[in-house]
Amino acid sequence: MNEELKAIGLTTYQSSALCALLKKRLTLKELSKAANIPRGKVYSAAKQLQEMGLAASTHERPKRLYVPNASETISRLVKSHEEKQQKIISTLQEAATALDRQEGRATPFFELGTTADDNKKIQLRTFVEAEKEVLQVINIHHKPKSNRKSKAIWEKEIEKAVERGVSFKAIYPANAVLPKILEKLNRQNPAGFNIRRLDTDFVRCDIIDSRKVLLKLVHEDPMVFGGIIFIDNMGFAANLKSAFMKFWEEAE
Repeated sequence: MNEELKAIGLTTYQSSALCALLKKRLTLKELSKAANIPRGKVYSAAKQLQEMGLAASTHERPKRLYVPNASETISRLVKSHEEKQQKIISTLQEAATALDRQEGRATPFFELGTTADDNKKIQLRTFVEAEKEVLQVINIHHKPKSNRKSKAIWEKEIEKAVERGVSFKAIYPANAVLPKILEKLNRQNPAGFNIRRLDTDFVRCDIIDSRKVLLKLVHEDPMVFGGIIFIDNMGFAANLKSAFMKFWEEAE
């Protein structure tokens, strides 16, 4: 575990100390010996772990350091690491997008479409690029019989995605009739293509692998199409995933 802790941001002494404290309560002297940390360095390592909320100390004399809850401590570390990584990734993506825009080049991190052809092409990205998970909100403006040519292509790509191991969770309106291919997929492989029902006017969206987001601006009139946006941004995806999970719990 020592190397893994260093990989997510702890120093050599911090990771050694935390590994030792995850096993038992120790005084500074005992920690120095158990973690093989020089006596002159063990105090600062212990203090840093406490400041990060990863360790605590008793009130007895001599004080003993300990980890209150191993799972919560590791979860806090992982969350902090993910947030830092997310900021780095977002900064790099924004910089690359800005450079591409200056040169008039397309960027995979942000794609905007305003036509039916754009809609057909960009929607395919959800199903082709997904590696593990797709969360979909199909809102009350969904019209399964309109634009059947494109929808038939998307449905086949959903089937292919499920075959390669991608899991889908999709929220459909209560009375929406599933296309035959999706109804069959849900019946034969509910773990791969899971459907729940809920009437919502929340924006039509896909959240792909907790990282990418597709937003589609649709209207109750199937001929009115506002546009489609595909964004590669972990923070935005996390916000929408949180909203999706609330809807998922409400859905039947």
